[in-house]
Amino acid sequence: MFDGMTKAHQPGDRLAVMVIDLDRFKPVNDVHGHAAGNAVICAVADRLRQIVPSRGVVARLGGDEFAAVVPYGEGPDTLIVLAEQIIAAIRAPIHWNHNRIHVDATIGIAPVTLDNNEAEGLLHAADLAMYEGKRDGRGTFRIFAAEMGAALKARAELESDLRLGIARGEFVPFFQPVVRLPSEDLVGFEALARWNHPTKGLIAPDQFIPVAEQTGMIGDLFYSLLHQACMSAQNWPPHLLLSVNVAPQQLQDPRLPQRVLAILTETGFAPSRLETEITETAIINDLQAARSALMSLQNIGVKIALDDFGTGYSSLYHLRELRFNKLKIDRSYVTTLMQGSEGAKLVDAIIQLGASLGMETTAEGIETVSNLDWLSRQGCTFGQGYLFGRPMPKDVTERFLENAQIAKLEQPGRANAG
Repeated sequence: MFDGMTKAHQPGDRLAVMVIDLDRFKPVNDVHGHAAGNAVICAVADRLRQIVPSRGVVARLGGDEFAAVVPYGEGPDTLIVLAEQIIAAIRAPIHWNHNRIHVDATIGIAPVTLDNNEAEGLLHAADLAMYEGKRDGRGTFRIFAAEMGAALKARAELESDLRLGIARGEFVPFFQPVVRLPSEDLVGFEALARWNHPTKGLIAPDQFIPVAEQTGMIGDLFYSLLHQACMSAQNWPPHLLLSVNVAPQQLQDPRLPQRVLAILTETGFAPSRLETEITETAIINDLQAARSALMSLQNIGVKIALDDFGTGYSSLYHLRELRFNKLKIDRSYVTTLMQGSEGAKLVDAIIQLGASLGMETTAEGIETVSNLDWLSRQGCTFGQGYLFGRPMPKDVTERFLENAQIAKLEQPGRANAG
């Protein structure tokens, strides 16, 4: 590949290496079969050949990863424009056997410099940049910078710690209260992951959940937390519910319902007391897989909530196709309720939509009495947020239940809010 580029480029050309990795390619093989996967690879290769400049070289590195060597002008703008064109071209639907298949791409770019002009080093640098793009959300591009090497080393250490932490049982559930509105009666808790790292202390989920999802460790982490949470909830009053979050990748696993049922059976926790929360992203990734998994969970008695409603790919079609029990209103809407009428109108519309479809609604992120009162007046079913309690470890949760006289909150949120 690099030899071909050496012969093709003109004196004075500035060169760069691109590593192009497809996003959402695995579901293509899983859902449509390997023939569809091959068709997608061929279509992407054709699109790359059409976009990469005539004096550039394109090659497939293997699997769903491609590389290109391209000439560019004096500044990085040419590379930026080219990367954006490639991403847009790959993102366009691919037609196969009457199906419209969608994939995306993340691109890492390494310009050839005096310090970095060998094939191996350039590919490594472009690969580092590509993974930086993956971490930032995929479907984008990044140009290599020296500090990315340090970031990759830190990421590798985090992945290693994460794997060991799961094996050692360092991840534990914290529980945040959920109350009924307007009475503020306690109805259950949402289990949220926390990492008791042996040297770094307590680590919040936003620092490790994305890594667990990207590396495929989210399943092991979820089942461990679910088992611990169900064991803890055994001591709760029997009318209290337990809510857990299911990552989008887990809905691709056909064994999800069976493994959840096995944990419920082992711990003696009633399926009717469990609620699983999924995001709209999980539905978009693979509607058929989501439908199958959710129906199986509901058939054993587990409730399903659509989390962060309104922040993703909200669709009435999805609400009709998938029998959700509850809509969760994202905290970003709740915290801005009093800042303008548009946000309030949107929250009210979600509450009314849920009611019309027979779904309960939970407002997340309630921190003020004024927001609580407004949501109660609009008919929101449940509330969750710091006003009622922060996420708590098991022992604190047990004391919380005792102090709240088991079933009735004594309105600590209003007392603390003043």
